[in-house]
Amino acid sequence: MTKRLRIFSILTVICMVASCSRVPKHIISERKMRVVLYDMLLAEAMVETMPDSFPVSDDRQTVFDAVFRKHHITQADYDSSLIWYGKNMDLYIAIHKLVLRDVNANLNVMDQIKPSAISGDMTDHDSIDIWVYPRTAIFKPEQAFNTLIFDIRPETPYSSGSSYVFGVSLWGIPPGLKHKPTIHLSAVHADTIISVNSAITGDGYFEATVQTIATKQVRRVYGYILMNDAEASYHAIFLKNIRLMKYNYGSKAITAPQAEIRN
Repeated sequence: MTKRLRIFSILTVICMVASCSRVPKHIISERKMRVVLYDMLLAEAMVETMPDSFPVSDDRQTVFDAVFRKHHITQADYDSSLIWYGKNMDLYIAIHKLVLRDVNANLNVMDQIKPSAISGDMTDHDSIDIWVYPRTAIFKPEQAFNTLIFDIRPETPYSSGSSYVFGVSLWGIPPGLKHKPTIHLSAVHADTIISVNSAITGDGYFEATVQTIATKQVRRVYGYILMNDAEASYHAIFLKNIRLMKYNYGSKAITAPQAEIRN
């Protein structure tokens, strides 16, 4: 009797596991489809918002191919899975709701930093986006120099004790990438340089923050994002929503790692 109970329990567990897997083996699973659809949504948005970077269909296809390579699937895998989910709309709608939730969560992170739409004298404003370069960039292995460099030198020195937050959204970093991109940010006083380096561990929004000395004005803010991967183990890395926020002394709490100070 005990032996039969054990056999029955094992069969029950097997049946429960089988019933939880509603997707055939040759179809992308629900969990994986969620992240694939999320990345495809980002890819489509990128192509639409950066038309000059993707002027022809082949260029646009490279963005979608980057998604497939990231998730170790093919275009055929994706297309056949879409067809299957199209015939099982309840599952597709449930996944789509989760994807939209993920997108909204990412937007909420981006909304935490809001640049001031102002010009001219900045000393009376708590915060302002001082970025003057394009807000998008692409790193590709075939490019000889995958580095985004910025150097901002105001005509009038920035206020004493101000803090600077460089923010960027990255997409296309494959899991297990050996050489990860690095953000470097420096603020220059008359006799001191304060710097911070921050490694980028994967897709998402990243920041590097520098808090300057309370008694010294800032003459220059510079830095870079460096992608140093000689093995070319990635397809393409896309940078979006680049900004460099300046906050007056006391207007923003600094939570970034301790910066290096050089005299």
